[in-house]
This record gives sequence, C-alpha cells and structure tokens, in this order.
Amino acid sequence: MMKQILTTIQEKANKILLLAILAGAITSCDSVLNYNEDCDIEYCVKFKYDYNMEEKDVFAEQVRTVTLYAFDDNNNLVYQKTDEGEPLSEGDYAMNVVGIDPSQYRLVVWAGLNDESFAVPLLYPNQAKIDELTVKTLRKQATRSTSEDEKDQYIVDNSLYSLWHGEVKKGPTTRSGRQQITNVSLVKNTNTIHVIVAQVNQSNGPITKALTEETFQCAIYDDNGYMNYDNSLLEDNLLTYKPYNTKAEVVTTRAFSAENEPAKEYNGITCDVSVARLVKGQTPELTIKNSQTQGLEPLALLLLAQKEEASSPEDAEKYKDRNYSLQEYLDREDEYTIKIFVDEKLALIKTVIDVNDWIIQINDIEL
Repeated sequence: MMKQILTTIQEKANKILLLAILAGAITSCDSVLNYNEDCDIEYCVKFKYDYNMEEKDVFAEQVRTVTLYAFDDNNNLVYQKTDEGEPLSEGDYAMNVVGIDPSQYRLVVWAGLNDESFAVPLLYPNQAKIDELTVKTLRKQATRSTSEDEKDQYIVDNSLYSLWHGEVKKGPTTRSGRQQITNVSLVKNTNTIHVIVAQVNQSNGPITKALTEETFQCAIYDDNGYMNYDNSLLEDNLLTYKPYNTKAEVVTTRAFSAENEPAKEYNGITCDVSVARLVKGQTPELTIKNSQTQGLEPLALLLLAQKEEASSPEDAEKYKDRNYSLQEYLDREDEYTIKIFVDEKLALIKTVIDVNDWIIQINDIEL
C-alpha cells in the first residue's frame, strides 16, 4: 500500500515538473516555443568599414566614435545616439537601439566626428528634419588675401580627423537569438595627400640650387568641405588645404629609371596635406610655388580626381579583377603620394609625374 502511494506521488510530481518545464519553455524569450508576446527584441545596429583597397573590415581598428540618426518617412528625426571609446574596438560591438525598430527608418551615420575638424548642428528628435543634418569641414579665414577669387581665403592647415559616412533606408536585418541587427556600411570622407618635390641631377654636374624645406610651398584648392546628410556636396567656399607637416627625406621612384633598372633615390621634400572627400566632377587643384621667387611653377594645376591610373604597377596587378569606377577608387583609396621633379637648378622637369608609384608621362600635356 505504502509503495503504491509513493508511486502515485512520484507520478504527480513528474507531471508537475513536466508542466513547469513546458511553461518555462513557452515563456522563455529564447525558446523555439515562443508564444509570449511580452518578450522584447533587442534592436541593434552594426557598422562595417570594408570599403577600402584591402576590402577588409577595419571598423574596430580605426573608428572610435559613431553617431546614428534615424528619420521617418516624413524626414523627421526620431532617434539619435552616439557611442564612443574602447567598446567600438571590440569585434562584436553593436549599437543598442531602444524605443524604435531601426530597420523601419532611414538611418544616417557619421563616424569620427570631432569638433577640432568638423562642425555638425545640434539636432533634437521630433524637432529636426533630415536636411538640417550637415557636416562642415572647419576652416580659418585669412585676414587678408590678394587673390581675386577665394584662393587662400579659407584655409585648412591641420590634419583632419578621419571621418566616415553611412546611410541605409529600411535596410535588411539579421537575427541572432533575441537580437535583430541592421547593418550599415561606411565610406571614408578624408584623405591624406603626400606632395613630394624631388631633385634630379640630369646633367650630372654640380647642383647650383639645393632643394630645402623652405624652397617650395604647396596648396590644394577644392570646394568639397560641406557635406549633406546623403554625403553629397553642398555649395561651399573654395578651401585652401595647406600642409600640416613638411620634412626632408630621400625619395625612391622609377620615374627616371630604364625599363629593367631598379628604382632610384633622390633628395626630396614631402608636404603632407589633409583634405576632405575627393568627388568625381570636382576639379581640385594642386599649386606649387617657389618660395624664393614667389613665382608660380609651370605645373600650376593637377586635377587629382581625373587621374584614374593612380596606383602602382604592383597594385594594378593585385586589383586587376576589381574594375572599380573612378569614384569607387577615390572612395576606397585614402592616401595618395604625388611626386614632382625639379632639376639641379630647381627648374621643373615637365615630362613626368609619379602618382602612387604609377609613372604618368606628360610629354604631350601643356602645363
């Protein structure tokens, strides 16, 4: 009798335990038997920066601040959030978004915003519109300028902080457990241009005028410093980008080597210039002056954005199957080296320039 009672108790206990397990499974947010409408989805946005020449995602290595803006169908700002610091360097970083499903909105992202390089309006959700979201490259206004146009009036002579832009409109999502993830890819909006003047002794005689750090001055002109929410350019002043660093160094180039000869070394001066995004259709100008005579060198203009061959022979082989358009190349490449040559008398050698180790013969171009 006692054995039968114990068996009955055990059977009832097992049923109660089974019901408890089933109830837990049904109410668990991670369960396949998820019938609980109160389970919250964790909405996240992940950012990727692989739009570079290596086609490798380096967001975690390079980006340290990211701001997300979400707009509704009427272009009203409904949500804004900034994350920054070391959490962005973690490979599994994702921005947690509370109160909205980001996949249902137009997302605009600016990463790398820094008040030493860029100005962005202070916007408030439920008040601001999308066309108020602009980013302007900070510039100094010269007190005096002898130029008849805007050259040398609005000056950028510092190293710009790296800036990225991203945008997606009601983008696709992925699920990972309770997380619903919206992905946003970034494009880099800043570039470093190394302008090098190298001295080549073509006569093999004495160098009558030596190249020094004070010999040449350079500037890049472009009206590309005012960016809209969609990364298009807004009307802006003509900016004068000046070097933030100038130094003497030995320059290696194949420009004056025979076909089977190795690259040669020459004394040179490097000017490092930081510029905003290079855009097809713009006409950025590189101007070089001899600071001793203040005369404009014959090179005067170099339209950077028209140099589709701006890559080395090694890169040309490496990237031969990619078929980048000009704008895609300009967006993926963020560092350019332009080598210009003078002779032993500091006269410009007009026949050749070297862009990212790609030798461009310009015998037939009037400079």
